[in-house]
Amino acid sequence: METVKLVINNQQNDKRKTAQLVLNSPHNLNAINKELYDELKNNLETIKHRKDIGVLLLSSEVSKAFSTGVDVKYIQSLTNEEASTFFSEISFLLDQITHLPIPTIAFVHGYAYGAGADLALSCDLRIAASSAVFRFPGPQFGLILGTQRLIHEIGPGTARYLTLLNKKIDAKTAKVYGLVHEMYQDLTEAQDSATNLIQNLKGVPYQTIQTLKELTNEQLPISHDLTRKSILHGDFQKRFRQYISKSFS
Repeated sequence: METVKLVINNQQNDKRKTAQLVLNSPHNLNAINKELYDELKNNLETIKHRKDIGVLLLSSEVSKAFSTGVDVKYIQSLTNEEASTFFSEISFLLDQITHLPIPTIAFVHGYAYGAGADLALSCDLRIAASSAVFRFPGPQFGLILGTQRLIHEIGPGTARYLTLLNKKIDAKTAKVYGLVHEMYQDLTEAQDSATNLIQNLKGVPYQTIQTLKELTNEQLPISHDLTRKSILHGDFQKRFRQYISKSFS
């Protein structure tokens, strides 16, 4: 079964098509492992080389979650060196989404934790249903992943508050902080809003979109080496096991 579905609308007279990447790994609530990462990466490569795609929508088919972060069992099967490589690959993937030349939208419902929250945050615009819950636990076990993007989007003070204290926030609070741009109580209403956003974006000239993305991301110097160093500093697997043990006890 595909853990990531690529759906491209093919409506007639629609010169700028919409690509939708749908996370669909219900057995682990879209936790990111090698399989899901590879499918995301491969589908993004397809989108990058399709000149007729004008908008990307990132969503989930799993009712309870957008993504719960990294797959705990998979991460625990890696050595520290292997873990540093995998998290660095995720960092590059997030950066790739951020710098796609087309507008990107994340439609979030349910859990959006850790790397899953970072995945949503890598998109230009974020719409949330009221069921959305965000959390950034990585720094609790020494991981720096999407933290730079988080600081860029919501400011350093709020980013420190969320990450150092491992705060879990609902969709309403996420909107106040700037994690999401629109929030709706009803899931269908949120989906309709995403559809309307897509249509509005298709009316913006392509060159203008690229310029706006460059301007708004120019102060975002992503250092993938920070992610790698955060894993290789000390005993990552020990820290990770201790965090998981405490979280699930």
